[in-house]
Amino acid sequence: MKEDAEGLIERAEILKRWKVENKSVLDIGAGPLAVIAARDFHCTVTNIDIFEDALRDAERDSDSERITFEICDATSLSYPDRSFDVVISYAVLHHIELDKRRKFIQEAYRISKEKCIIAEFTSEGFDKIHAVSDFKAVDLEWLERELNSLGEVDKYSGTLMKVYVLLKTHEIPQD
Repeated sequence: MKEDAEGLIERAEILKRWKVENKSVLDIGAGPLAVIAARDFHCTVTNIDIFEDALRDAERDSDSERITFEICDATSLSYPDRSFDVVISYAVLHHIELDKRRKFIQEAYRISKEKCIIAEFTSEGFDKIHAVSDFKAVDLEWLERELNSLGEVDKYSGTLMKVYVLLKTHEIPQD
């Protein structure tokens, strides 16, 4: 898959490889993925973020009627089960507190119909992008185990990122 100049997997490549076209999409975290999905892949996108400023900036950069923007906590989603065909998180999980990451994954899985796509930095990618930050890198072995406990997982390893695609095969067990 193509990577940008910084070594990050291009968002359009992820959408193309995992056939995210003409789908309803929940894009967790304000950023360019929502615009790419709506414009180039004819998706209807709900873009959520916990920060109003980030959403306002994303909305300003969008001219698509196919995108809605909502302030929302991805670890406690109000959407009904199976609300979106695809749920995507591109480099967001490391922004989530360690003790809420499992809930983040469970919520994404709960509201997806077909698949959850989680792209996250490798340790090298995290060090390059967030060397000086309060964020904590995602333990990718833990992430893969968590996803495998929920269903079938496809993955791709890039230079600085890995993409995990959790295919919806059954409902999430309730705690």
